[in-house]
Amino acid sequence: MQKRTVDRPLFRWAALAGDAAAVLAALGLARWIRLHLPLPFTTGLLPPRNFSLQATTILLFVGIQLFAMMLFGFYGPRVRSSGSLTRLILPAQAVQLLSLTTIFYFFPARSIPRSVVVLYLVLDGIFVYFERAAIRRLAFAGGRRRVLIVGSPEDAAILAEAIRRHPWTGIDVAEIVPAGGTAGAPTPEALAEIVERTGSDHVLFAPERASYRDRAIEHLALAGRSSLWVLPSAYETLIGRLRFRPLGELPLLEVRSSPPQGIGEVVKRGFDLAAAGTALVVLSPIVALAAGAVWALSGAPVFYSQERVGRDGATFRLRKLRTMRSDAEEGTGAVLSSRNDPRVTKIGRWLRSTRIDEIPQLFNVLRGEMSFVGPRPERPEFVSRFERQIPGYALRFAVRPGLTGFAQISGEYETHPEIKLRYDLAYINNWSLAFDLVLIARTVPVVLSRRGV
Repeated sequence: MQKRTVDRPLFRWAALAGDAAAVLAALGLARWIRLHLPLPFTTGLLPPRNFSLQATTILLFVGIQLFAMMLFGFYGPRVRSSGSLTRLILPAQAVQLLSLTTIFYFFPARSIPRSVVVLYLVLDGIFVYFERAAIRRLAFAGGRRRVLIVGSPEDAAILAEAIRRHPWTGIDVAEIVPAGGTAGAPTPEALAEIVERTGSDHVLFAPERASYRDRAIEHLALAGRSSLWVLPSAYETLIGRLRFRPLGELPLLEVRSSPPQGIGEVVKRGFDLAAAGTALVVLSPIVALAAGAVWALSGAPVFYSQERVGRDGATFRLRKLRTMRSDAEEGTGAVLSSRNDPRVTKIGRWLRSTRIDEIPQLFNVLRGEMSFVGPRPERPEFVSRFERQIPGYALRFAVRPGLTGFAQISGEYETHPEIKLRYDLAYINNWSLAFDLVLIARTVPVVLSRRGV
């Protein structure tokens, strides 16, 4: 059997310790350089009395470092690859610079020489890169993990493709096994032998008939040779807040689908109005510049509107800056967008990567057709198809669609709609204003790192 990689909690603790050590090394070296080496654009060596490394100063820098890296997901699995690490370091360092500047502005007694701060940020970025690369090498030194997928051919293919698109997880597909009710499916008892033969560390069950899945899990759990994962069905995702509802002698679980209603809906709508109005005032100059760039480089029209499906299945006109050719769907009809869509113009690709093209949707938020946070609004042509193909898809229309959402920040262009639906239903069933604020905060690093473009 293949050796296991370092577990995620161990990876996180190693990363935290390494990041704190990078701060100490960068801060100490930056101070030493300014004390002993002349640098361009400085008036001379830094007098020792101008900056001393006190415990409070070190804790401040460590705290800001960990905050910035946590904001950009450095303690999740995405940054185990060198490519994502390189892309995220610069915006993380920018957050550190902004945080330090703000603190020193409001608390001048804590001010540190600007040359030391600049040197620190450069050295810290370098140290973090090599420290994370070393941790990643150690994490994967024992070999990659293998997962056995059990499910129908259609569901298993979706899961296998999602795993293959993300090699940074350290997991490879060992084999796909058909489940109960499918031709060639092994008995639940035989799955343990397949796990042993393929050297699988994990078994992932796609949504299947409960009787087969439950018996298979029982046998594999008793064998104790691999960890077991289950992808919930759309309806199982709704059981986000468990509530027992005894019915006579039956211990039932009640499915509580609880979109915002009553005072919760009023609070959410009030937040949308305040946030959208403020954002439009602040971002209107950016929209004006972007519109001018579209007109100059791509011609008219600058804006475009498109029919989308909103709350309770009602349609509305969504407004965006135009990012595709004017004849993008002539002769093809409605086509789902992809990561490297050839229909996207050069200026459109940049607008999409920065999400500037979506700012006009703030008008849809003010009109009550959209919310700041919610499921992504889809076109009627795709909705009718998904409702036929994906059980439970219509449940996502219990709330207004959003500019951002749980599925948008967790998935990518290629993420299958059936997987996105699970995020949407989990959001609807666990909604709170605090959850909305968390998702908005998590959207910031996604936009700054231009992930998913």
